[in-house]
Amino acid sequence: MIITEQKPFEEILAELEGRQRIYIVGCGICATSWDTGSDARCRDLAAKLRDAGKEVKGYFVTKEACCDERTSRLELRKRNAEIAGSDALLVLACGAGTQTVAALATVPTYPGLNSLYLARLQRLTKSDERCVMCGDCILAETAGICPLTVCTKGLRNGPCGGYRQGKCEVDINRDCGWILIFNRMKELGLLDQLGVERPGKDYSKTIHPRQVDKSAQPSAQAAPPAGSAPARKEG
Repeated sequence: MIITEQKPFEEILAELEGRQRIYIVGCGICATSWDTGSDARCRDLAAKLRDAGKEVKGYFVTKEACCDERTSRLELRKRNAEIAGSDALLVLACGAGTQTVAALATVPTYPGLNSLYLARLQRLTKSDERCVMCGDCILAETAGICPLTVCTKGLRNGPCGGYRQGKCEVDINRDCGWILIFNRMKELGLLDQLGVERPGKDYSKTIHPRQVDKSAQPSAQAAPPAGSAPARKEG
């Protein structure tokens, strides 16, 4: 899940300076689950904007994620008449969702949220960062714990010389990420893998902006249905 937080209201008002008729769009997946772009948050923000003298023309929460261009296009099209009477869209979604809506909208689009990180959701009020989406996953080598994420320095080989009593030198209240990896590998009987030196990070895999076109990639030949006879060879 992508974790977001609502921007300070004063910052939102500054973004919308000179814009009077506002339409709000919430995200139906991550921001709804984390309750930053849900129906309730859209209503709350609409009320605050009205109290600040803005005219809120309406709002809706997408059925799917805002970052899904297909569904966002359809839902914006359904409300085209309502949105056409606005002079700004305010989007309660991650940066990808906001940019997706902005590319489809006919009026200026502004973010209502800050994107924080890709998270493990422990409960609906608690999460922690688990992946930096580096494009070069080494979880198989570190017992399922990402060193680029849990290590404050993002070391692929660790720990560094600065940790003390299992804590990070950058923040003594934070567990050393590599000690967490060591303990987990010891628990699973994988300590023999710990001495393997990993090459430096290949940053060419994270050159921005990245994109993937699966339709341009060769697909694997479909397997025959279970129980079907093998194809005959000619000749």
